[in-house]
Amino acid sequence: MCGLAGFIGIGSAEMLDAMAASLQHRGPDAQGVWLGDGAGLAHARLSIQDLSEAGAQPMSSNGIHLAFNGEIYNAPALREQLMQAGHRFRGHSDTEVILQGYAQWGKGVVTHLSGMFAIAIWDETQQSLLLARDRVGIKPLFYTQQGQGLVFASEMKAIFEHPSIEKKLNAAMIDSYLTLGYVPRPQTIFEDVLVVPPAHVLLWQAGEYELEPYWQLSDSAILQGNEADLTDELDARLNDAVQSHLLADVGIGAFLSGGVDSSLICAIAAKQMDVPLKTFTIGFEGGGDERGWAKCVAEHIGSEHHAHVAGLDLVEKLPLLLQHLEQPLFDNSILPTYLVSQLAREQVKVVLAGDGGDEPFLGYEWTRMALNLPHLLPKLPYSGWQWAYKTGKIGLLQRGLYDISHSQDARYLRRMTTSQAFRHDLYTDDYRATLRNEATDILAESLMQHEGDQRFSHVDLNWYLPEDVLFKVDRMSMTHGLEVRVPLLDHKLLEWEMSLPLDMRFKNRHGKYLLRKVAARYLPTEILKPRKQGFTIPIGAWLRGDLGQWAESLFVSERFIHRGLFKSEKVLELLHMHQSGKYELGHRIWSLIVLEMWFREWMD
Repeated sequence: MCGLAGFIGIGSAEMLDAMAASLQHRGPDAQGVWLGDGAGLAHARLSIQDLSEAGAQPMSSNGIHLAFNGEIYNAPALREQLMQAGHRFRGHSDTEVILQGYAQWGKGVVTHLSGMFAIAIWDETQQSLLLARDRVGIKPLFYTQQGQGLVFASEMKAIFEHPSIEKKLNAAMIDSYLTLGYVPRPQTIFEDVLVVPPAHVLLWQAGEYELEPYWQLSDSAILQGNEADLTDELDARLNDAVQSHLLADVGIGAFLSGGVDSSLICAIAAKQMDVPLKTFTIGFEGGGDERGWAKCVAEHIGSEHHAHVAGLDLVEKLPLLLQHLEQPLFDNSILPTYLVSQLAREQVKVVLAGDGGDEPFLGYEWTRMALNLPHLLPKLPYSGWQWAYKTGKIGLLQRGLYDISHSQDARYLRRMTTSQAFRHDLYTDDYRATLRNEATDILAESLMQHEGDQRFSHVDLNWYLPEDVLFKVDRMSMTHGLEVRVPLLDHKLLEWEMSLPLDMRFKNRHGKYLLRKVAARYLPTEILKPRKQGFTIPIGAWLRGDLGQWAESLFVSERFIHRGLFKSEKVLELLHMHQSGKYELGHRIWSLIVLEMWFREWMD
């Protein structure tokens, strides 16, 4: 796991050094640069496979130059295949496998790779650049045009080391962020800086570039078989995925939240390792504490368990977190993800995580509610936004009436987006007048592109997973130079799961049906019961205490008001509504706090 950067066109060795230095947190073990005629690569290395100089980057061979971030889990098999084709290796790194694979297959090398990756390859003979990103978007990759060339990097801060590229606010993305909770690709919060989408290659040559997809999930369930056979096969495939993700020349641990997904990954890994697995969890004062569940699993699987409890003082780290996030992100679990990564890095360089179980198995609450609730009434004429956040029986009734008078898609979108009525009530007239397109359309259009109930899985996999979950995990773990691996997102496993009949994934009004069948073979019964899981913080409760006083000072500050985005009095009204206990607006207020602190760190 590392950080990469580079340019085509105008650049210098000094600039490449600065790029590598800006990514040092991603790769604290070594930095390197390669400078050619009109092209250059920079790399910050976290040494995981082949710790010798034979694994150093950028790596070059016969006019092909490579910088790579990630892990290729089928590298040993590919190395054997390439050696049989006549290629010779000087080390055993997966980086060299990609380099020789490009020499053998050209841009088609990405289709041979199983793993997580962001790749940059400069081909001197062809005078061409290839940028590639893994299938589900585990590793980040950004780029911007610079004249007829490109500047690219694992993180945008490295791009801004180019002297001709300035940080400019992409103001329309503020509305997108408040709608979705993240800034949706291909745009970023910075004007003209773009995202290489998951499962795509970017090909640059002679001043022009194009994006090409190289993979997509099937849209139809085609597997047949009885439940027992399918459970056995899922069990075997999970074991294969975990085993492949244990490939490393350093020690490996695991995040353990106490939920089914992370617990199952830990249980399988513990059985496959020769030494006790080290597991890590985090809890919070005042709620969001699942350390008891994690401890139960740790004792059951015999792991060496490490737990930590944190308080409100962690919010003081928000400026640092936003420096590493680079973009505002609504997800308040950035805080526990940061802390559990810090805890793990004291012991290991690599951890396994349980992300990727909810999406294919329709495990999220918003998906479950979209599928389970009946459509009983004609569409009711709802107006305003307060009803969506009102506490007590009246609020519950109003939301229930909305759900049974609207379609599945509308129920899903209500939970996955913030309404226009809410946002526009906060905006100044001047900012509202600049808005053109609705960010909600991204999810609505994505739903229409897929058929049947599994369309929700596709949208969760295409948007929420890469833009929120994986983005958060990459940034908060790499802040500490920690590599996080996600076996549940092995692309062959994912293809198989998405081909299962729907009733093997969602049954008896709950998701993860077949996954729980497998988990029952490894975990205590009490862990298998459906419940809220994961690293969460009690943000609503905190905002009714000391955090609320700090937030109020933020929202009345001159800087907040002079941005010209929000009406200060309306934002204060939100805070007071929440503090009254009559409304639950904690997450909405948190999104505004994150945005204001992002401005202070990145734009002021």
